[in-house]
Amino acid sequence: MDEAREPGRFPLARTGTAAAGRGSAHRAAGGAHPQVSPEVRRAGARRWWDFLLAEDHRFMSFLRAQAAVAIEACDLLRRKGTPSEMAEVELQGDTVRRDLSAALAGTFATPLDRHDIFALSRYLDDVVDSAQDALLTITVIGGTWTGHAEEMSHAVAEAAESLEQAVAALPHPSAREPAHKVKRYENIVAALYRYGVDLALREQAPDQALRLREVYAALREVALAAGRAADLVSDVAVKEK
Repeated sequence: MDEAREPGRFPLARTGTAAAGRGSAHRAAGGAHPQVSPEVRRAGARRWWDFLLAEDHRFMSFLRAQAAVAIEACDLLRRKGTPSEMAEVELQGDTVRRDLSAALAGTFATPLDRHDIFALSRYLDDVVDSAQDALLTITVIGGTWTGHAEEMSHAVAEAAESLEQAVAALPHPSAREPAHKVKRYENIVAALYRYGVDLALREQAPDQALRLREVYAALREVALAAGRAADLVSDVAVKEK
C-alpha cells in the first residue's frame, strides 16, 4: 500500500527517527552528556552506604527514658502513691515504647541488635506494669503494708535505680556490674518473700495471711521483672564487647 495514502501508518518509527536526529544534532553542537568518572561514582556509593549504615542512637535515649520511667514507678510504689498517679507514669512508659517501636520499624542500622532493643524495651515496660499491678493489689486488699512489704519495696526501688545505671552503660561491658546489683536485689526480695509468707502463715489469721501473701507476691513480681531486664542487659554487654 502506498505510504502517501496512509500518513499515520508508522508514527512511532518517525518519532524515533526524529528523536535520534535531534540527539545527533545536540551532540554535534557540543551538548553531549557529561561523563562521570569512576572515582566520583565510588565516592557517591560510599556516601550512600555510610548513610545506610549510620547507627541511630535515638534508641539508647528511648531505652534510658524507659528505665527512668521504671525508677519513677518503683519509687511511687515504695511511697504508696495513688493508682491515678501510677497510671500517669505507666502512660509515659507506653508512649516511649510506642515511639521506640515506630522508630525501629523504619531504621536500617541500630546501635544494638534490633531484637535486643525490642526485647529490652518490653522488659523495661514489664517493670512498670508490674509496679502498677502491685500498687493496685495493695490498694484493693488494704491494710497489709507490713515491715516486710516496706523492706521489699525499698529493695525493688534500689533494683530499678541499678537497672537504669545498667541501661545507661550499654553497650559497654561495664553495664554488667549494675546489672548484677539488680540480681542481688532480686534475691533479697525473694528471701523476704519466703520469710514473710512463712511468718504470716504462722502468726496471722488465715484470711490475713492470704492477703499478705498476695501483697508479697506482687512485690516479688516487680523484682523478677527487673531481674529479667538485667539478665538481658548482661547478655547484650557480652555480645557487644
